[in-house]
Amino acid sequence: MIKQYFRALLILFATVVVESAILSNIYILPCVPDILLIFTVYLSILNGKTFGELSGFSSGLIMDFFTGVPYGFNTLLRTLIGYIFGNFHKKVIIGRMFIPMVSVGAATLVKALLTWLITILFPLTVNQLNIFSQKFLFELCANIILAPIFFRFIGYFRDALSTENIQDLKDNV
Repeated sequence: MIKQYFRALLILFATVVVESAILSNIYILPCVPDILLIFTVYLSILNGKTFGELSGFSSGLIMDFFTGVPYGFNTLLRTLIGYIFGNFHKKVIIGRMFIPMVSVGAATLVKALLTWLITILFPLTVNQLNIFSQKFLFELCANIILAPIFFRFIGYFRDALSTENIQDLKDNV
């Protein structure tokens, strides 16, 4: 499990760098699609709650380091998302289009809900998120559209990232 975790950590770090250095500088986008969320959901569904929590915690910690939000905000948010979607391990089969779109769309909505709850508890830490704003709707649509593409891409590394036997993975496809 430790090898898989460090491999996933490397992918998550590269994703944060791409998001913060490249995608955030494209000015025609109203907001940046959350590719890190897509990978966290994939890793959580693939490996379960514990690995989902670890990958969510790590991705949130890296995201807190790169962004200007208070430390711990993304860590808490993504740890909870990793745990929630890790509960679907062995309950859903990561398919071609439908499951990635639904799971990432739900994760984006859960992220918005948790952000709203955290801003109620700590009102001065983060700007309130309006789920009816153009930015949020763009992020939701972009995440849903990009989910099957990134699930397919990261699926090529499935054997290297999974904590289960390869034969169990082939039976689950």
